[in-house]
Amino acid sequence: MSKRRSSFWRRWRRFARMHPTLAGNLRWTAALAAVLIAGLVLILLGWRQRLKQPSPVEEDAVYAAAMQTAAPEETALLPEETQEPEPTEAPSKEPTAYTAAEDMQRILAETSRPTVVPDPTVPMEPLPTVAPMATVPPQIDGVPAEYYTQTVQNVADYSDPAQNGLIRPWLVVNDSKTDSYTRADEIAMPASVNYTELEGIVTFRGSNYRDGASYGKLAQKPTSMSIVWEKRIGALDDWSGVGWTGQASAVRWPKELRLQMNLNADKKNKDGLVEVLYGTLDGRIYFLDLDDGSETRSAIDIGAPIKGSLSIDPRGIPLLYCGQGIYDVGGRRVDCGTRIWSLIDQSLLYFIDGRDDYAVRKWRAFDSSPLVDATSDTLIQCGENGVLYTLKLNTKFENGKVSISPETVRYVYEQSIDGQVGTENSLAIYDHYAYFANNVGIIQCVDLNTMELKWCFNAQDDIDASLVIEVEPDGTVALYGANEQDKRGSRGRSQMFKLNALTGEMLWYRDSDKIYQNDKNGGGSFATPCVGKESLGNLVYFHICRTEDTGAVLYALNKADGEIVWRREMGRYGWSTPTCVYTEAGDGYLLVGSSNGMLRLLDGLTGEQIAAVDLDSNIEGSPMVFEGRIVVGTRGQRIFGVQIF
Repeated sequence: MSKRRSSFWRRWRRFARMHPTLAGNLRWTAALAAVLIAGLVLILLGWRQRLKQPSPVEEDAVYAAAMQTAAPEETALLPEETQEPEPTEAPSKEPTAYTAAEDMQRILAETSRPTVVPDPTVPMEPLPTVAPMATVPPQIDGVPAEYYTQTVQNVADYSDPAQNGLIRPWLVVNDSKTDSYTRADEIAMPASVNYTELEGIVTFRGSNYRDGASYGKLAQKPTSMSIVWEKRIGALDDWSGVGWTGQASAVRWPKELRLQMNLNADKKNKDGLVEVLYGTLDGRIYFLDLDDGSETRSAIDIGAPIKGSLSIDPRGIPLLYCGQGIYDVGGRRVDCGTRIWSLIDQSLLYFIDGRDDYAVRKWRAFDSSPLVDATSDTLIQCGENGVLYTLKLNTKFENGKVSISPETVRYVYEQSIDGQVGTENSLAIYDHYAYFANNVGIIQCVDLNTMELKWCFNAQDDIDASLVIEVEPDGTVALYGANEQDKRGSRGRSQMFKLNALTGEMLWYRDSDKIYQNDKNGGGSFATPCVGKESLGNLVYFHICRTEDTGAVLYALNKADGEIVWRREMGRYGWSTPTCVYTEAGDGYLLVGSSNGMLRLLDGLTGEQIAAVDLDSNIEGSPMVFEGRIVVGTRGQRIFGVQIF
């Protein structure tokens, strides 16, 4: 073999010397072939080993079988024997072989940051525990939002129209009588705090609940009041100044809207302008600057006394609504109804004529302050002609112009009790239920989406004061009101009461002091109740016009049971509706006007007088407050701006 090998290598060396290039190529080819053959051998060996190993399923089966068949004595320790330790395998000098996955794990471990060993002498602060977010149901003024959309049901027997027979209603839809009706765009009034998108007071008592006429909070507890400005106004016949229930509205107009209006040039360009709008007995609507009482634009003159309060569209659409109280002026009859104006140019857009062919009563006045439902674009108004009006306005506001095209639905009724029908108070609305009372004391609840009478209650005498709604923390929808001493003779008492607005149930009532009444001045309640909030949340206030011995009396009653918490004598007559004001801390105070011209600021919890200012004439109108500035008119033909300090 050696001889043959030497012969082969001699010949190869000779060939390599003669053909060096070819020989080199052959060397590389041989080396490559050797590598390939070796690789193939390794792969075949790997597959052979793999085939010998069980699959994962087979491994599991083997493991389970072993657990079941293993004899206990094979693993048990004998008590008398000492087990010898198993021999430890000597470490291999060969490098440890790793799989690709093991290599990756090893690399990551070698390159990771070293573990920090905590110092036992330094206590470690525990990581803060993040509490899971609690699911809080939506609330409005701390009351579950679901309480603001409840349904009238379980009506008390004495308030059931089918049983008491008090009211016989019918409907007129676009001048056609009908037996039934379903509104295409449903009315859904919000909670009172969400009634308007504007900054300010836009209707009598502020909202659809008629629960307040104050906007903004006082920075601190008040100590005094002072007259800042006064505006002289006029009279028509014996109707002078501001009368019952006259309350101003005030709005801080958005800039884009203010610039479109026909305001005086200096007011149009005044940033933050708060415009006061006031309907008065001299037949005019005045437009004034809250800061100084100067005119912001010309007054609107309708030529007939306005006894009630105007309303501004709560949606921020420049529309003004105002009812008219008197239509006999200077011995002549004038048009009487509710008017709608554009606040862009003060043009008259629409007129609801009180002389309605469908009305049962022919008295044409509108002392009620209307409301507007934003969701359905609907105006709701009550008249002394005994008609409840709803007007689908079909409002358009674009390119600096506003227009309406109303579609009217009338709710008309007769009553079984003697006396003329008609409503002087401003209706209150909870969701889609309207609440109003007439001049014999019948309170009605009407579903505005079907115009169906849900319940009616006989409060025994004329009700001129508006009803007030409050949603209580337990879901009770309360309705506060008071009657006059009018139809029952010249001596008696007025009743202050609380009803359940969803059932018509009487929750409590309280008799006033004995009432004095004569031909010129009736007795009882002409002022709308004032429902306390915040620190005054347990109280409701009633201003009774005149009692037999002491004149007007202001009562603070407990909301829960009607018990008298305190009472205060206020002077001869009390027609003015009280207004609550609050500090940032929630302390509540009460503003009350009297027939002797005194405007008083009282501690709402005790009735103690904090401050007073003399306005020198009968205050029948109701004070409105905007960020600590009071606006109120008197029968003395003046409107006052009064600052609370």
